[in-house]
Amino acid sequence: MTAAWEEPIGYVLRASTTGFSVGTRVNQMGKPAFGSIVKAQPRGDEREWVYGLLYDMHIDDDPMVRQLVLADAVSEETIRDQHHHRIVPVEMNILAIGFRGYDEQIRHALPPRPPLSLDPVFLCNPDEIREIAASFDYFRIVLTTSQVSSEQLLAANLIMAAGTLPENEQYDFLVRAGREAARLLTNDMARLDSLLRLIYPA
Repeated sequence: MTAAWEEPIGYVLRASTTGFSVGTRVNQMGKPAFGSIVKAQPRGDEREWVYGLLYDMHIDDDPMVRQLVLADAVSEETIRDQHHHRIVPVEMNILAIGFRGYDEQIRHALPPRPPLSLDPVFLCNPDEIREIAASFDYFRIVLTTSQVSSEQLLAANLIMAAGTLPENEQYDFLVRAGREAARLLTNDMARLDSLLRLIYPA
């Protein structure tokens, strides 16, 4: 069975240095989730790999959907066919949090250039997730974004990252992450409280 990170979850539709949008099929939506770390992989060695957090997924309508929602009854076969052959892709929006440069080191900063249209996008594997989350330098990028609730996004990401660690290391990881968030959110206790409630066990 193919691992989730071995096949592209989609392809770049549009991009900037702050992030990119990915188009995918409905049947590929089961792999990525809010807070997942993904990477846009260049088709060659001349550009950087760009890493980011998935912060939004949306499904726009298309002419067929507009007709089907008005029908009195729609068969399961018709719905499955529409999911598989829909002419508008599911879109996922990604916040850039770092890149891997020519020296193979990951830097937690906006990339020097965005990925290109149709570059494949992959979920990061557990080793890559641990490598990225080993440093909390990307927290500042996430906590200053205006596209989404940043504490919700960071919390979802941290819980996923903790899940790649041995069970006896997960709590310590979340405590250290919470301390770093507290340092950055010293003047915003409401957001800090929200984040800590999301990542700490009840």
